[in-house]
Amino acid sequence: MESNNPLQSILETQSKEELIKIILNFSDDDPDIEKRLLFMFANNGDEVAESKKLIREYITKAKKNGFIPWNRMNFALQGAEMTLEKAREKIEKDDAKIAVTLSLLIFSPVIKLLDYGDDSNGNVSIIINRAFNTINDAVQSQESLDEKEQKQFFDLIMKEAMKAHFNGWSEWRFELLDICTYFSEVKDLRKKLEKQLDELYQKVDNSWSARFDQKQIRLLQLKIIEKCDGPKKAKKFIYENIQFSDFREKAIEMELDKSNYEKVIHLCLEGEEVNKELPGLVHQWKEYRYKAYEAMGDADKQRQLAFELLVQDNKFDYYEKLKALYSPAEWEEVLNTIVDRYIENPFRSYLDIIKAENMSAHILEYCRERPSYVTELFPYLVDHYLEDVNELFRSYIIREAKEASERRGYKDVCKIIKTYKKACGTIQSHKLIGELKQQHYRRPAFLEELDKI
Repeated sequence: MESNNPLQSILETQSKEELIKIILNFSDDDPDIEKRLLFMFANNGDEVAESKKLIREYITKAKKNGFIPWNRMNFALQGAEMTLEKAREKIEKDDAKIAVTLSLLIFSPVIKLLDYGDDSNGNVSIIINRAFNTINDAVQSQESLDEKEQKQFFDLIMKEAMKAHFNGWSEWRFELLDICTYFSEVKDLRKKLEKQLDELYQKVDNSWSARFDQKQIRLLQLKIIEKCDGPKKAKKFIYENIQFSDFREKAIEMELDKSNYEKVIHLCLEGEEVNKELPGLVHQWKEYRYKAYEAMGDADKQRQLAFELLVQDNKFDYYEKLKALYSPAEWEEVLNTIVDRYIENPFRSYLDIIKAENMSAHILEYCRERPSYVTELFPYLVDHYLEDVNELFRSYIIREAKEASERRGYKDVCKIIKTYKKACGTIQSHKLIGELKQQHYRRPAFLEELDKI
């Protein structure tokens, strides 16, 4: 079968000697080609040593005055990329142990180069995450390892995880320890891992990252318990660590699944108090509490909390939920309360509410307070308040034209005029253009842009 690739077709016609000559010629011109070929065909005994060497060579060559600039970072990581490619090949050849060994080589040199390199584009994280994925895939490709083989994999990964280059990069250390949990059904390996996790927990200092480290360690311990001891012990461990938001969420999800709604509400209210300085978490607990009220059919509590989530937490998702809990006559009163609340203390979801309700008088007032919004909201207004819309556009455009001082600003003004034309018609827009030309006759660039409309 003929190849569609013209290069392949040409190469297939060459003799072995000619192909060797071509490759050697290219290698002479580009040392990187020689390096890649030697690495590609290295025998098993040399692969680890060659990989180490290759990773460091590319990093060294990328340096300029001892530093790796952002635009050299891709080059610096080429050795690491080639090593991971080889590790992937090893997985396909069912040589998972070498795949893991090669992947683990990445961490030390790549993490250290963050001390003398600009990783603005996040290339280091990409490579490190690829290494984690490769190790995971290698481990999980081995479905029936005996205990001796599991211990070999475990020891390789654990040894790397505890090395000093992960100090200050604990999230990556925990990624490796997470892979170690795969072997926790082996009693001795579980014991070793749990001992290491306990020691890490005891060593956590009082730095800003301490809470994160403690949580991650407890989550790994929970994973081991879930894997080895079952749901009853896992539940006990979750409640023992309820001070961590991830554990509180697990407890809430667990109680929701069992329809223990009163317990859910208790956990949520407790969380709202404990995390009152963290608005994101407080909102999360409120949403879970709403689910419980909804499941219980407690309409009064739903109304109260949905109103709070809509007005206080600015979650427009609860607008339809809240409205559905009232009759049309009752809803009018709720809308009035929402408007009064906005007047007392403005909130972001208000605009979405008055748009959804097509409350044109309130939308007009909103635009008067924020003239630029007329460009977005005029469709809600022109049927009943055309003159007001016209005046809002005119005053807004005149003000923007006065403040514009360069062509880009003039173009922005002209964009607003085009929207004004769509809203209020050609006659009004042309009239305003004439006025602007008279007012700004000394601005030829502005006049030029106005003529383009």
